[in-house]
Amino acid sequence: MTDHWLVISHEATNSGAPRMLLRILEGVRAARGAGWSCEILLRNGGSLRDQFARFGPVQTLSHPWAAGPSLRAGLVRKFFDRPFWQPYRANKIMRRWGAGKFDLVYNNSATNGKLVAAARNFGCPILTHVHELGSVLRRFITPAEVTQTIVSTDHFIAVSPAAAADLMACGAPPDRVTVVPNFLPAMPPAPNAANPELRRSLGISPGAALVVGCGHIHSIKGTDLFVQMAAALRRSFSRPVNFVWVGGETDLRFAHRVRKAVKDLGLASWVRFVGPVDNAEPWFAASDVVAVTSREESFSLVALEAAALGVPVIGFGAARGLSSILGETPELLVTDLDPQAMAETLKHVLSEPVHARMLGGKLRALVNKSFLADPCLKDILQVVDTLQERGR
Repeated sequence: MTDHWLVISHEATNSGAPRMLLRILEGVRAARGAGWSCEILLRNGGSLRDQFARFGPVQTLSHPWAAGPSLRAGLVRKFFDRPFWQPYRANKIMRRWGAGKFDLVYNNSATNGKLVAAARNFGCPILTHVHELGSVLRRFITPAEVTQTIVSTDHFIAVSPAAAADLMACGAPPDRVTVVPNFLPAMPPAPNAANPELRRSLGISPGAALVVGCGHIHSIKGTDLFVQMAAALRRSFSRPVNFVWVGGETDLRFAHRVRKAVKDLGLASWVRFVGPVDNAEPWFAASDVVAVTSREESFSLVALEAAALGVPVIGFGAARGLSSILGETPELLVTDLDPQAMAETLKHVLSEPVHARMLGGKLRALVNKSFLADPCLKDILQVVDTLQERGR
């Protein structure tokens, strides 16, 4: 029996939702075997496009020069790659595919409303994997597009209870929403002491602590709060601390303001930006603490990957989705979006290394228990099987 899917992703950047989609496709291919195949439709490209191409043919709606924060990309988006052209291109591709070609549409974002609505013409079930909170949906798409996603989708996978609650508040029936958390393919090896080679390459002395933040330099990720936390800790902590942010720029104006704040606050020797990396795991393994300063977070792969290494993770409870991982270590979860309060939490963790290792071990045990591929993929495929059985 063959099983052919259309997979829709809003982008192929090295970020949470596309990376999770790659893990899901890897797991589905292993579970389904040779009878499974897919074709992939990307609204926008990104550095992971070639990895998606390992699973099937890839069509990208945006111009290849339109990705990223560069001036050229901005000009291409402004004059040649306007969003209203994407549905036209998508409809042209979908007409060429024709009805009956696919057995399932796997849509990897609630922001793909127009594409999901057009995909109804294939006559197969549509499953939407929701990685966004309601506040993010309201910021990036119109209410009409949210409605398109909801009325065109047969069932939803939400990455956290927070994402599920917001989805239902937007009108999704509760009986069509299943919560399946993000996951890791397998547990990483237990790390040794913090990576001395990486620390030396950063010019970090053996006695200095390392605090890592990760994500696009963007207000949603709270890069400015990361800097404010560093400033607050510097005023009250005698031990030298290096703050390193791993991730590229998606908002040039915001990134400029953040870098200027580092200079104005006299933090140039404390806070560094290392840009995007293919794999942030070595940075997490080398750190004493990973700080997730997101203002909004549906789940947080950064927290999950750091926790799997046994590294203490601190974050804001107000971001909501972090409680899925940090709920069992409430002393690491700062209630409000308060960088001063997070600095106090960070100070406490850095001052008690034995207790910090215990907290990191507790997080690692939680990942091993609740956030690995086998049970999560089983839940996703159970939803898929139910949808496809109904459609026969």
